[in-house]
Amino acid sequence: MGQPAVAGDSPFGYVYTTDTHPRGQREFEQWITRRHGHSRGDFDAWQFRTELEYGVTDNLQTALYLNYDSVDAFRNRPDGSTGPGAFVPDGVDPDARYKSSFLESVSNEWIYRLLSPYKDPIGLALYVEPTYGPKKRELEGKIILHKNFLDDRLVWAGNFSAAQEHEKFHGEWEREGELEFTTGVAYRFAPRWHAGVEYRNHRGYGGSSFSKANRNYSASFFGPSLHYAEKSWWLTASFLNQLGNAKGYTDQAREDIIGGRFYGEHHERNELRVKVGFSF
Repeated sequence: MGQPAVAGDSPFGYVYTTDTHPRGQREFEQWITRRHGHSRGDFDAWQFRTELEYGVTDNLQTALYLNYDSVDAFRNRPDGSTGPGAFVPDGVDPDARYKSSFLESVSNEWIYRLLSPYKDPIGLALYVEPTYGPKKRELEGKIILHKNFLDDRLVWAGNFSAAQEHEKFHGEWEREGELEFTTGVAYRFAPRWHAGVEYRNHRGYGGSSFSKANRNYSASFFGPSLHYAEKSWWLTASFLNQLGNAKGYTDQAREDIIGGRFYGEHHERNELRVKVGFSF
């Protein structure tokens, strides 16, 4: 059975595989995500993630990273005003353009691989990530599944995620929950090259439980990915477009759905993500 071109790299921009770094290997990663487009006006949010990963053992990997953002918004709300929202604070001039750059948070990621797709019928890994920031506290967990086909030329992975977070809105700390399912398929069409597609469904909940009564919204995204890997570095690009099948379960969520797309709580029309990694 084969191995990834660079241990620990993934052919996807959003979906995690069970590939981990060997013991003692380090990797530097830089993520850039552009979130563009609300129901009207101008909206651009750039999210940056600078990460250092380390293989604790051959099956246990940890990472520490900084999350920092930049936003440019003007008359982006459904009523034609500027903000407020997840990236735009309260109190901004609703008739003026808003620009800001800020440190969002620090995160510590842990991935433990239980089964390898190169040795077992399917790959399985567990993921946990605490995040701490001035206006955000979050604990996220994932179950990662990974299966290779056609002598490892075809890669499938699926992630089931749950997160509990405290975020500061309107000057008050609010508790929210998130459930997410992501999946992708990528095919190695030439040496070191993968092309694929990814799907993401994100659901938001109010309060601390994931009960039906606490549902806020559901939104889905779909798009292509392209991946290139050398022995010591790799590059991945993914583009996701929000599908027009969003659902709102509260009055506020329904107001944020325009043309079938949800534009509240860190949701935009399009997302472009580029990731680059260097192993050492």
